[in-house]
Amino acid sequence: MADDLAGLLLGLGFSAYEARCYAGLVGGEPRTGYAVSQITGVPQPKVYEALRRLAARGAAVRLAGDPARFVAVPPGTLFDQMQETYAVKIAAARQAAVSNRPAPADESAELLPLLADRPAVLAAATTLLAAAERRVYLSGTAPDLGALADPLRTAAGRGVDLVILHFRELPFTIDGAHVFRHESTEKAIYRHHQARHLALVGDSREVIWALARDGRQWHGLHSRNDLLVAAIKGYVRHDIDLQQIYAGFGPELERAYGPGLQALEHYRRPAEQQRPTEQRRREAG
Repeated sequence: MADDLAGLLLGLGFSAYEARCYAGLVGGEPRTGYAVSQITGVPQPKVYEALRRLAARGAAVRLAGDPARFVAVPPGTLFDQMQETYAVKIAAARQAAVSNRPAPADESAELLPLLADRPAVLAAATTLLAAAERRVYLSGTAPDLGALADPLRTAAGRGVDLVILHFRELPFTIDGAHVFRHESTEKAIYRHHQARHLALVGDSREVIWALARDGRQWHGLHSRNDLLVAAIKGYVRHDIDLQQIYAGFGPELERAYGPGLQALEHYRRPAEQQRPTEQRRREAG
């Protein structure tokens, strides 16, 4: 069974030693490099290099302690991560192929590249982050921002200023990034809370805006249109400003507008339903 798994991993880009080491770790207790070498037959001078590479690609975890021990990332988790990574790479290649097509005769009419699914959205976001030079604004739900953790760290390492607004707990940290949590709506339940979005603005010249209304089916656009860039940038910055105000005056705002500041939506309801909201605001003031 281990040999079968190792053979299949070769076709997924693992080296022979990596494949044998991962197969030897699966389903077992944490093991030292010596123990892995004994189980798999990988020469001891090579086993630690193979284990380090497995850890770097997210297939194994090195545990603290001396001697170092390694444990396999569960196959289901690993293969799900690999599937998403390959899907993003394929979407990026598809987008690059489209961008290499000859420009239309009428260059005055800008086309808005549409993003049809989550891999395409993440691929476009990865491309934007790779091209950024100065500052990137981001807004999104934690799982989608988490999928961009590596490109974000790479951008930060180049000195790009990252301004991140996140919904729910962010699954990573980046030194030097300006990070804001969207706390004002966490105490309220909205019908649209299953929706997910991702917004990026790179260097005030490029924008990605994508939305999954049902939390699953994504649609988005990727553009350098100045009006769209200004609109999405203003949207993200306004949201960040509101969260900073909420962080400083949350109790007062909730007394005036209720949990999740839901009363701020009074103007969206029919006129006969607005009076109680206005009355509460006057009383709180």
